[in-house]
Amino acid sequence: MSSELSIEIDYDYKRANPAAVFEAMALYINAYKDLGQILVNSIDLNTDFEFQLNSINEGSVISRMAALAGRFTSACENSLYSSGIALFNDLSGLTTTGTEEEVETLAVKLEADFSKALPQDIVDPQVDRQALAFVLDKLSQANTKLCPSETVNLYTENKGNVCELNTDWRFTGNPKKMFLGRTESFQVRDKLYVKISVNEGNSVWTFKSPAMNRHFPARITHKDWLDRYQRGLVQAIGPLDLLEVEISYDVYTPPEGRGQIEIRNAKVLNIIDIHRNNGQQHELDA
Repeated sequence: MSSELSIEIDYDYKRANPAAVFEAMALYINAYKDLGQILVNSIDLNTDFEFQLNSINEGSVISRMAALAGRFTSACENSLYSSGIALFNDLSGLTTTGTEEEVETLAVKLEADFSKALPQDIVDPQVDRQALAFVLDKLSQANTKLCPSETVNLYTENKGNVCELNTDWRFTGNPKKMFLGRTESFQVRDKLYVKISVNEGNSVWTFKSPAMNRHFPARITHKDWLDRYQRGLVQAIGPLDLLEVEISYDVYTPPEGRGQIEIRNAKVLNIIDIHRNNGQQHELDA
């Protein structure tokens, strides 16, 4: 049986223009459908992400939807739902999102959440940043149609994953004008300082590359090493230790006058060596 995603709007019965509630619901559904397609495309699945509407409840407006039968495995479908809900949860502490840098941060986190939820044998996700900006814009449009007292909840069956949308959040960018710069991809060997590590899951770490003189977020996709590190089988990495790694990343050059060159979509593919700042030559932990 296909899994369900529910979108529930608890609306004000005395509101003016009650039709706006249904307009908001349509936008939320379409935003989630578009997000699902972005995630499907990110792992090179050659199919369309389509919902079928299972039911609509009265009282609070609740739309229950499921992906079309036979399109995805149950595990993949649950991964699509849970990753989308995680993205919307990431907006809970924000007032606005409007820059390419802010969308990039959300995209990196979305890739990490989706990768964590997927079966191990699925290709590493690569999220289209501009397409994500369009989804965020549609979600913002839906939020504008609600009254301050109204709430929106997304959840999967049995409320295993739940998100109360931050309906005060707004997207202030113009998706049509975002991510139009030049992108070059690289895969190199580098030595990195760890600025922020993550001790559970496969969320994003923050590194500094002395060679590039840049800080940037990256996911560690060397899963065996990451698992050993997080179980304490590798000595904790100090602030002056250097990780010798194989890394892939994109260098994004924006249109002239529209920002700085950035490192994006960085992934640590392989931990080759750890150069400890303790007088010893090195400790091999790969």
